[in-house]
Amino acid sequence: MKIKYGLLLIVLITVALLAACEQAPGEITGKVTYADGRDAAVMVKIFDTSGGLVHTTSTSTGGVYYSGRRIPPGTYIVRAFRGDEQLGEDHEVTVDPDASVVCNIVI
Repeated sequence: MKIKYGLLLIVLITVALLAACEQAPGEITGKVTYADGRDAAVMVKIFDTSGGLVHTTSTSTGGVYYSGRRIPPGTYIVRAFRGDEQLGEDHEVTVDPDASVVCNIVI
């Protein structure tokens, strides 16, 4: 019986340690504007460094976009699109755990 409680305690401690080591996701936010300063209504796509799509959002009133706190820590490429056409350049950002990164885009 003592062995079962000991094993259960080890499992619970291991699960707690793994949960504590898990890094909280961050977010990417910013504003998309045209070169003349006007706000842009576009899609914003976030890719990992291997080119995999991680998140898609769109700009709201004022050209602002927000990924929400769902981006795992790491390095990403942020791009603006209208339909399938990429607008402007790639923007590389690094998301830290439980942090917000601002990435403004001019197209």
